[in-house]
Amino acid sequence: VVRVVTAGTLTEEGLLDARRNNYLAGIAEAAGELGLAWLDLSTGAFSLGPTSEVALGADLARLMPGEIVLPERLLERPAWFELFADWKPALTPLANTRFDSETGRRRLEAFYGVKALDGFGQFSRAEVAAAGALVDYVAQTQQGTEAHLDPPQRVAAGSVMHIDAATRRNLELVTTLSGERRGSLLSVIDRTLTAPGARLLAEHLAAPLTDPARIAARLDAV
Repeated sequence: VVRVVTAGTLTEEGLLDARRNNYLAGIAEAAGELGLAWLDLSTGAFSLGPTSEVALGADLARLMPGEIVLPERLLERPAWFELFADWKPALTPLANTRFDSETGRRRLEAFYGVKALDGFGQFSRAEVAAAGALVDYVAQTQQGTEAHLDPPQRVAAGSVMHIDAATRRNLELVTTLSGERRGSLLSVIDRTLTAPGARLLAEHLAAPLTDPARIAARLDAV
């Protein structure tokens, strides 16, 4: 076996839509908090941030990950059955031990060749656990092939607008109610000439900013 192919670790151009990200997401719990991490193996984008049982559905709807890895214990909670109902085909439950925060920290430090993660930012234990589990999962599926991932970027709580899945579907921001890109708001305004530009526009549209200073900076750039 030279590689394990999964929905969230595809890198072949022929199997991916170059104008949208193919995220692999990870959910972890530590110290009573939930952390969410997501990466795109084809572009190297790597982000993480806090989430909650209330916000998780909106976070997943914003990212539309191709695959979600999570500890088995989260699937055993009856309160989460409805939350994961729409994501069953994308779920990849893993052993609970693979989401240990201290192990995750060591994995990240080894992957980036650093002695501490402080240079990347301040992360919670749950965020580190989720990110570390993703790095471990990528290493196992790629079978020794070194993946390129940018340093993890933290998305602070409340920095983007939370739009629940039902509202997002009805607004038809990036896809129509039938699941097609054509006819959505994104398809109408997308005049980008490159795939990275198209992905950035889709990301901005899916995650409206909430900080006035950042909104003003984006408008100034336009």
